[in-house]
Amino acid sequence: MYLGLKEMRHEKLRYTLLSGVLLLIALVVFMLAGLANGLSNGNRQAVDTWQAQTVYLNKNANQTLSASQLKLADKSKLTGNQVAPLATLAGTLRTTSNSKKTTTNALATSRNSFLMPKIVSGHAINGKNQILISAGLKAKGYKIGQKVRLGTTTKTVKIVGTYATNTYMISPTVYTDIATLNRLKGAPITSGKQQTINGFVTKKSQFKTSHHGDLEKISINTFINKLPGYSAEQLTLNTMIYFLFVIALAIIGIFMFVLTLQKQPLFGVLKVQGIGTKHILAALLTQSVAMALIGIVLGLGITVGLAQLMPAGMPFVINWSQYGLYSLALLIAAVLGALLSWRTVANIDPAVAIG
Repeated sequence: MYLGLKEMRHEKLRYTLLSGVLLLIALVVFMLAGLANGLSNGNRQAVDTWQAQTVYLNKNANQTLSASQLKLADKSKLTGNQVAPLATLAGTLRTTSNSKKTTTNALATSRNSFLMPKIVSGHAINGKNQILISAGLKAKGYKIGQKVRLGTTTKTVKIVGTYATNTYMISPTVYTDIATLNRLKGAPITSGKQQTINGFVTKKSQFKTSHHGDLEKISINTFINKLPGYSAEQLTLNTMIYFLFVIALAIIGIFMFVLTLQKQPLFGVLKVQGIGTKHILAALLTQSVAMALIGIVLGLGITVGLAQLMPAGMPFVINWSQYGLYSLALLIAAVLGALLSWRTVANIDPAVAIG
């Protein structure tokens, strides 16, 4: 350990350059992880707030909410106290004068459903043509009491309350009741059990009988993974991160191997003086771990700093447990890279190396 740190202090430029490369790798890893978390959170935040376990969709909808079509009457095929209907409409929230336009996802359920968000300001839906908006939309200038339009319809709805910032498929959400959403869609039936919905969300439920028509039961995790683009986004970003671990291992391995070849005469002298292969390899490992730690710590610091400067609209979330795991992976990559030179160190013949 002492020999390794002593050499790093003596060869500052050489080891600073490699520490800088590892810093850049760590920074890219942490930034990609933050973006992956941000995109994941933006897609599924509304679903997570439901704290549900199961979703029932049409079996022909390929487990996709927007492609599913059911009726409120289908609830009779399910058992359980907390079974909430869910309908969705992706569209543009706009003021009556069209001075503001924001892409949103409208979610509709029954007024007393557990899916309805907790009100922060205003009041819950208690009449026709009322909606609740996310705090993110309030920050954009929408306000309680304002009449707005949703989608391409000319019908207006009134904002009566707000709830905490909430997104679904990256877009901010609005909540309303089933009848109001069907009126906005222009559905032929806007009352009663024959109204169309997209699915049912439950905390605990089962089919009443083995004959349940077109209903399909899926877990909440499967539902999230089937969100359009969700799995592809996560797979792409995570694959890039995993390749960066391999790149870090390769860089450390190549650097240490080249150094080992250059320092064969020095290692030969050390072996003559009685310093064994284990001590020399320990010095190489110390250098690798020290450079990796410098890169990881500085990378984390820069990532946290950049996170504070990012615009509010950029999906970026720091997950410290995940960052800890990735830091450990980078350290392991550095250790493995250094160990690639152990055979070269072990095979050094002092007589040949010294010449």
